[in-house]
Amino acid sequence: MNSIKPFIIACLVSVLSFALNFGIFVLGYDRLAVPFLLEEQRMANADFIMSIIVGAFALLAILVGFIVYWSFGVNRRQ
Repeated sequence: MNSIKPFIIACLVSVLSFALNFGIFVLGYDRLAVPFLLEEQRMANADFIMSIIVGAFALLAILVGFIVYWSFGVNRRQ
């Protein structure tokens, strides 16, 4: 049971990291870009922006999860 606890914590940190990054992006995009774009421009760019942003944030969240899991393993050995 003790070996699964760091994995669960790392997964939760990954999900939280993804949600926070995506939330900050959406809030920033709404404040900075939306007032200057027409509805047609937003719809034309939405799929391209979301495909890159979601992929990048997922990759970052996985990386953060690995770092957290690795740090639990390093601390356990000492």
